[in-house]
Amino acid sequence: MKPKTINSTGNPWYDETLEKLIAAGFTEYEAKVYLSLLREHPASAYTISRNSGVPHSRVYDVSRRLIAKGFAVSSSTNPEVFTPLSPNELVDKIKRNNDELTRKLKDKLSSFRFVPDFDPVWNIKDKDEAIEKVREIVSGAQRKIYIGIWLEDFLSLKQDLRDAHDRGVELFMLVYGETEIDFGEYYFHARQHLESIETIGRTIDCAADSEVCITGDLGGPSPTRVVWTRNIGLVFSIENYLIHDLFIHEMQRTFGSQMDHHYGENLARLRKKFRHIELGSLDR
Repeated sequence: MKPKTINSTGNPWYDETLEKLIAAGFTEYEAKVYLSLLREHPASAYTISRNSGVPHSRVYDVSRRLIAKGFAVSSSTNPEVFTPLSPNELVDKIKRNNDELTRKLKDKLSSFRFVPDFDPVWNIKDKDEAIEKVREIVSGAQRKIYIGIWLEDFLSLKQDLRDAHDRGVELFMLVYGETEIDFGEYYFHARQHLESIETIGRTIDCAADSEVCITGDLGGPSPTRVVWTRNIGLVFSIENYLIHDLFIHEMQRTFGSQMDHHYGENLARLRKKFRHIELGSLDR
């Protein structure tokens, strides 16, 4: 939902924070009263009205709504004064409320026997947005995750992957680079002879529960080009691509020296043989 447009106060931080609170479910008056309490508390209705611009006649009912939602408290002095929930506690409470709301909504909507007539493929052109989508897929997985990821991006998602493992999700990880990992099934992919990194940057491939996948280039020298979808055909392809890559790394654990002898380090000769796309064409 697009945040409600407010009249600018000339203070970018205040205006942006106000819009974010409104997007999180506050009314404009509730957001203004809460922000005024952050600046000065405990505060009477008169002080709140003076600092927030909310009419004095509305401050009491707005403050009562904040109290009912658990975003503020009051003390029965004369005059009555109000104190806000701390910013960190507020954000945590909003998150818990939204988690509960989305859980209940999912339960209600699951009663519909919805069968999509198409499965769109969504393009993502921003690296941070792509990483956040991977995080969303990982956090929503219930049974199994396959992921191929570069070390730099793995480190930013490590805790999310650990959380998935801790809740019982089977986890198969192929990491380009090496680091310490103490959960899931993992393999380290050597980075030598991966010339494409110089042209397209790091890549990401992830499939979860045979239901959703994300794949593409996270950018670097070239723009970010990532897609995510629930299209079962593409999910099947990405999942099996990852599984076959895992097959190879499992065999390398057993026959590493022999494979290096026949195919070159990190399968360099095979990579050269089956490289159908000239790297320069990837910039088109």
